[in-house]
Amino acid sequence: MAVKNSELDIRIVRISEVQGKSHVNRWEMLRYGNSPTDISVDLTANVGEDMALDQITLRLEVIYTYMRSMVRRPLLKSAVEAVFEIPGLDRHVAFSPSRETLEIPPSLMTLMLGVAIGALRGMVAQKTVGTPIADRPLPLVNISWLVSRLMYGNTPSRRTIPLEAQVCV
Repeated sequence: MAVKNSELDIRIVRISEVQGKSHVNRWEMLRYGNSPTDISVDLTANVGEDMALDQITLRLEVIYTYMRSMVRRPLLKSAVEAVFEIPGLDRHVAFSPSRETLEIPPSLMTLMLGVAIGALRGMVAQKTVGTPIADRPLPLVNISWLVSRLMYGNTPSRRTIPLEAQVCV
């Protein structure tokens, strides 16, 4: 089923922290201290839909880890959920024939990820106040690359224009 082209009307219904998915590991924060050790930041995304309500839910989770004693240790986990209402959602998205995969246009996914990443960045900043990683906010995320990775796997389609080609430095 092909996605029909039409003007997009989108509204943010709710942005919230995911209860039970956010945790600051105080013990590891103390062990980390103000060490110059590199911190690894991993970001995952999950998309759900409710066609009856014309809503798409985007959940982003981030985990900050560092290496101590040859073991990757968690410093912070945080998750945000953004719910978007898109009247006529069925005109903008499509399902695979088995209805297991939701196909979202890259422009819509880029817009939703921009909002969710901004919210996650704020929540991470709030949670890290007064910790040794307070000066390590959520890094800049190449949303174009992330959309390509989410939609096409690790290798973006030849038709995908990477963000690096669009940004003036």
